[in-house]
Amino acid sequence: MSIAALVFASGGHISPFIPIAMVAVGVILFIVGFVKYRKFRLLADTPRVPIRSVSMGLSHVAGSSVGGQPLTSPLTQVPCYYFEVTVEKQVKKDNQETWERTHHERAEVPFYLQDETGTILVNPQQAEYNLPRAFWGELRPPMMLSIGTAPRKVDQSLGVPPPTDDHLRAYLNGSFNQMRAAVQGSGIPGGGAIDKGLAVAQKMQMMGVSIGAGGISMDFGNHAYRFTEYVLPAGRPTNVLGTCAENPTPANEGDRNMIRRGENEKTFLISTKSEEKLEGSMKLQALVMIFLGAALILGGAAVGLYSAHML
Repeated sequence: MSIAALVFASGGHISPFIPIAMVAVGVILFIVGFVKYRKFRLLADTPRVPIRSVSMGLSHVAGSSVGGQPLTSPLTQVPCYYFEVTVEKQVKKDNQETWERTHHERAEVPFYLQDETGTILVNPQQAEYNLPRAFWGELRPPMMLSIGTAPRKVDQSLGVPPPTDDHLRAYLNGSFNQMRAAVQGSGIPGGGAIDKGLAVAQKMQMMGVSIGAGGISMDFGNHAYRFTEYVLPAGRPTNVLGTCAENPTPANEGDRNMIRRGENEKTFLISTKSEEKLEGSMKLQALVMIFLGAALILGGAAVGLYSAHML
């Protein structure tokens, strides 16, 4: 809604909260935009060097992600060194359908970056990732007829099909897997019967029937869910901007250095995008946030002055 429309809709009487909120949000966007722009300038102004020539301090290196003990991404099932999954549930609020986040999971492990000159360890702890979306899709209620198929899209470069309905429901039921594993390994009397009961409950919930303290309900089956996954696949060309430091636990003579987040320079970026695309997206995000923040600050100030009869 424009400032003029906001004023007319309120009949000329505006709550002081509105301009204050506009200015506050604008300041936050403005500051975050400048932080992002600084990271863009650091990336653009830090020349990429061969891994063999990397020196202590802020460094920009690129190569293929290799080695270590890769994870397996929960939805696309690809070997990776980082994944992040978000699950949202469609709910109705104020007579409007909206998406509410119900689950968030991420994991990462160290890996090596390799180019034609050598390899270097990357400790991704506290890194900022800029990755293409690996998977996005919906799971529709199994107990309700839906027109067409649920929209799903997977990054074609991964070479894997989109997750099936059963796979997505199994991910939603991950808590049952954890409980069954705990029961199976506990050795408690009656553990087998408890495990069988959990197995039955798990199958029922995968069909859309949820069991809770209030008894049996069809809540799970009456909601649509939306899944988003980002991954850093193993063996993928990767750009890293971070601080080169001494590796405290080298595996051999050629493993003395590592890339991590610096103690003074906090910028630590990992991306599978090309350098050109990465710089372009970072610059665009920063400028949009800066200009939007400035517009909100000026708009909030104008609304505040108008409500005080000073404009």
